[in-house]
Amino acid sequence: MGLFGNWFGSRDQRSSDEPAPAQTDARATSEQPPISHALVLPDRNFLDWYYAAEPYSQHFERVAVVRSPAGNDLNRYRNVTAVEAPSVWLKDSALNHIRRVYRSVVRVDVIKASSPAQLARILQDRIDYNDRYGERFGDGHIDDRFVLGWPSDAQPARIERPFGADTGAGRLNEGVDIYTPAGTTVRTPIDGTIVLIGQDHSVLDYGSYIQIGTFHNGVHYLITLTHLNHITGKAGQIVQAGDPIALADGQNVRMVVQSPGRGLPGFILPHIIDPTDLIYWNTMRLRPIDDGLRLRRRPGTGHDIITHVNATDDLETLEMHGRTLAKVGRQNQWINVRAPNGRTGYAAAWFLEAIAPELIDRAQITGVNLDLNHRLGKPSPARLGGLDWVRLAYNVSFDPTTGTYGNTDLQKTYARYRPYLEAYARAGYRVILVLTHQTYGEGAGFNWNAMDSGLWSILAMHYVEMVREIARQYAGQNIIHAYQIWNEQDAPPNAHASVTMPPGDYAFLLGESIRAIRAVDPQVQIITGGHVGGPAAGSAYARATLRAMPPGIVPDGIAVHPYGRGASPGLPYAPFGHIDDEIESYRDLLPDKPLWITEWGVLDLPQEPADRIARYAADMVRHVRSHHPGDVAAMVWFAWAHSMHNGYGLVDINNQPCQPLYDQFLNL
Repeated sequence: MGLFGNWFGSRDQRSSDEPAPAQTDARATSEQPPISHALVLPDRNFLDWYYAAEPYSQHFERVAVVRSPAGNDLNRYRNVTAVEAPSVWLKDSALNHIRRVYRSVVRVDVIKASSPAQLARILQDRIDYNDRYGERFGDGHIDDRFVLGWPSDAQPARIERPFGADTGAGRLNEGVDIYTPAGTTVRTPIDGTIVLIGQDHSVLDYGSYIQIGTFHNGVHYLITLTHLNHITGKAGQIVQAGDPIALADGQNVRMVVQSPGRGLPGFILPHIIDPTDLIYWNTMRLRPIDDGLRLRRRPGTGHDIITHVNATDDLETLEMHGRTLAKVGRQNQWINVRAPNGRTGYAAAWFLEAIAPELIDRAQITGVNLDLNHRLGKPSPARLGGLDWVRLAYNVSFDPTTGTYGNTDLQKTYARYRPYLEAYARAGYRVILVLTHQTYGEGAGFNWNAMDSGLWSILAMHYVEMVREIARQYAGQNIIHAYQIWNEQDAPPNAHASVTMPPGDYAFLLGESIRAIRAVDPQVQIITGGHVGGPAAGSAYARATLRAMPPGIVPDGIAVHPYGRGASPGLPYAPFGHIDDEIESYRDLLPDKPLWITEWGVLDLPQEPADRIARYAADMVRHVRSHHPGDVAAMVWFAWAHSMHNGYGLVDINNQPCQPLYDQFLNL
């Protein structure tokens, strides 16, 4: 079958005495903070050592100066530059001391200096060459631990089945099974070379897999990632840690590590080693799933409480990252953590989730629905704070100068809308423009209760011509980010603020609209109207629509309006169930495109306290960001103001912010 064949006899092109490059974190990007680095100085005559090192710590970003290792946990630093002077380290060996006591440290950079003056000369050489670790000197003072980056973009992150667990029929797990729903981006965990891409039909049941080989400090490693789809690259290609390499096929990806001469007995494959303690994910943080989580002095509910942490707090694990990922979410497990206030203690793992803040907190998904025909519905951009999206219905039919319906003057409508839309776009907000029955149809003589396929076809022809001209008017101006075609087309008959149509007729209108818009503006996104039917009826309607679409015509996303759902199901705000049910029911219809939540919020409860609404909204956004990263393009609150239909606004009928909802939502 070709698995684990002859690669172990080869090596890369580096010579055996050339230092291997440092393993990089799988999320390393130019936007992330500089790498974690501690400079450990002797405690005796500390100020003399400090002044000697001061030019170095100022020249390189984020060098944490540590006063001897005593009382300081070096595990929180990826890289440690250790000044090896007498009576500082155990048996006067910085390397042996760190490797024995601080197992999480990846790089140990040893500087042997007997005096502050000698240290100053060594560090000045590094400054002169802009060489943080003195790598150009190559005298063996750097020791890099072999590490594996985290290969899954799924959030929250966790190891579903640990190394050595029984997988059934007496077989022990030869790797770690990593949480990876279908479509999850899978990344390379190491720098190396693609050795083999294959399809496994044996008892291993790996499906499509990829093997990456690397050589580190004289040791060969072969890493296999299983259950993949859409594998990129080819055998012989050089890859770097963090490169996207495939998508998950729906089964949890298994990461298997082999190294000749170091294998453990009892496994179905040879040369197996435990990858758990090799996993290193510098940006991983833990977040409580609710407010008020207690940190205790020791593991167990019977020990003293040290401090409390909340759902918005990022906790730093003080344990090996792989072991942490195997514990999170599991009953009767405890994790040693550091809270934002600096206190350390043990937290119940079943109340924690492992996340990557750079994937979650930067997800630009929050927005709000506006309305140019409402007295409060067109706030200045300055009031929108940290939101990312604004969504407006493009109402051509209504003529505000006469108060009548049936207008078809697109130039007049353009002149009315464009200044507002441009102001929002120029301020950095992405605009979703909804083309509905109010764009064409309302006031045009159609009786919505007497429509049939023939009448829908007639309406669609007029509607599509209008849609094409609207897109032409805005094309090339970087004002409109997405067009949404119709609104709540799957709603029950006579529904409020929407017009229902059969899925086949909607498929024709949607397909022709996509064709018309892309003919004049190929860059803009085009999404469906927001489905309100929920996980069952709504997704069935969407599936029927997609099946009836013209060949080769596909929207850029499905939109939903999950009113009555939330991260904590139940009355009064989420009586219909969990938001996960909604997202998961639609996600697989267009697996390579994100879902758009273009309306959500609280309806018909204007007297509810704003602090409770704020908690509901914050929990919803945080849950979607942490559990569905990349799956949702936008979450647009309905609505900006009270009295915009029946939505709970961010401002009240007097245009005053509903606090704390206003501040919290605008800064999520």
